[in-house]
Order: sequence, then C-alpha cells, then structure tokens
Amino acid sequence: MQKRNLTKEKIIEVAFSLADEIGLYQVTFQKIAEKLDIKYQSLYNHFDNMDDLKSKMTVHLFSELNSKLMNKLIGKSSEVAIREFAFVYKDFAFENRTAYELFITIPTLANEEADRLAKETNNIIRQVLYAYTSDETQVIHKSRELRSILHGFVSMVFLGYFHGDANIDDSFDLMIDDFILSFSR
Repeated sequence: MQKRNLTKEKIIEVAFSLADEIGLYQVTFQKIAEKLDIKYQSLYNHFDNMDDLKSKMTVHLFSELNSKLMNKLIGKSSEVAIREFAFVYKDFAFENRTAYELFITIPTLANEEADRLAKETNNIIRQVLYAYTSDETQVIHKSRELRSILHGFVSMVFLGYFHGDANIDDSFDLMIDDFILSFSR
C-alpha cells in the first residue's frame, strides 16, 4: 500500500479484520503492517501506540452502534423502542463479536470521544425510558439495569455458558419481557 493511501480508517478496518482472524489481543502494529504491506513504523504517523489504536477502534464501534440505534428507533416508543434497542444492541454485539471486547477493556474515560459516545448510547436508552417515568433517578436505575442485562447476556453467550434445550433467542425475549414488565411493579 502506498503511503498516500494509508488512512486511520483503513488501519482501523484492517485491525478489526485481523482481530477477527487471530483475536483482539494478538493484533500488533507489526501484524497490521504485514496485512497492509507497509513498514510498521508508518503506523506511528497515525496512532501513538496500540492503546491509542484500540481507543480509536472503540470510538468507531460506539459511533456505529449509536448510528444503528438512532436509525432503528426513529418513530418508536415505549415497549417497541425497548425491544428494538435490545435487539439492535444484541445483534451489533454478535456481528462484532471480537471487537465487542473493546467495550469492556477500553476505559471510555481515557478517551474523550469514546466517553462522549458511551454517554450518547446511554442517552438513547434514557430517552426511551422517559416514556415510562419522568423520575430521573428511576430512569438512571432502569438504564443501568437494561444495559447490564444486555451486556451480561451477550457476555455469557460469548463465554459459552448457555446450554440445554431452551432456545437462546427465547431466553433473550423472556429477559426483555421481564424488563418491560418491571415498569408495572
């Protein structure tokens, strides 16, 4: 690849692809450079180090997730919006299985843009929850609850903890039904 064609976006794209092939923690500047057919030192023109690259990858993921959420939630409210949020989040995690680890391992506070986008994700669900209550404290609690059950479900599937005859998708639906029913208590 010629230097003039090398962009941050291209490097991020290759890093995600490589992560899918060999695992997120096996990705190095040297391996990215091999894929791009460049000298690894060239990557330092775009990123300070691997932590900086992973932080920018996290920003990319949050941006993509938020865009999908906002597009899917247009015109939806209440129960329909909660279900849509949950399914978009789950599907996004499964589509980005390897990269999803970045949401867990990269502290968003270390990167202002990642922190802003994580707050944007939270604000999206909070807007949906205001259909059920205007109590700010309740909205905070319910937002934490929903994000926790979604992340917990995704993580447990990834770790292979769900076994047995019950369908995983049915379990997910039941979990979201229970969350929605919790508003009537």
